[in-house]
Amino acid sequence: MEAFGENMAPIVTIAIVSLLAAAIPRALAQATPSMETGIPNASGFLKDYARLKPVQGKEGRYAWAAPDAELKQYTRLMLPPMEIWIDRDAQYRGLSADVVQRLASLYQASFTRVLAPEFPVVSQPGPGVAMCRFAITGVTPERPGFTPLDIVPIKAAFTLVRAATGTSAQVARVSAEIECEDSVSHKLLIEAVITGVGDKKFVEGQPITWPEVEPVLASWAQDFKARLNAVQGR
Repeated sequence: MEAFGENMAPIVTIAIVSLLAAAIPRALAQATPSMETGIPNASGFLKDYARLKPVQGKEGRYAWAAPDAELKQYTRLMLPPMEIWIDRDAQYRGLSADVVQRLASLYQASFTRVLAPEFPVVSQPGPGVAMCRFAITGVTPERPGFTPLDIVPIKAAFTLVRAATGTSAQVARVSAEIECEDSVSHKLLIEAVITGVGDKKFVEGQPITWPEVEPVLASWAQDFKARLNAVQGR
């Protein structure tokens, strides 16, 4: 089974740009109000947010696993091109192909590196292979202008979320959402959301630099790997 390599880069770039164009109207049409789901800024990328439950001891993490699936059998992963979902309240809704390609490359590199060697990334479906779709949601692009080379043209937008205790907290609208299915039967296995809180996060009002993006993606990959390890009983 062939691992992802550099020869996949053109396919990733083309697919990501196409997905970006398709994601905007789909996100607007399917976005689920956070008040109904309990998930801050639910984008509509996942099929069902209502069944997600908070991950114990992990702030801002929500997950669901199919109760009738033999999840331990899945030890290899396919990672289709990442999707980028523009925040429904964004005033400007464009991202250049260069920015999308760079984010896609960082995603593939970070997840492949973090998941290895326990969960190698492969390019073909088969027994024991889960296909996991990943999206960065709640993205708020900056209008084009003079931007230093190390600055990502994305704002760190935040939402004020009120907890059941009556306290309020600022939660980043940029989140990670992921779903995994059997690569052969397409049976849904796992859904998860990592909201913009945790050890690695963006700061409201501060420019986001490219060196900051990789640690955030790696942190999301570590959270995903921890979930997979828990399923495997590790």
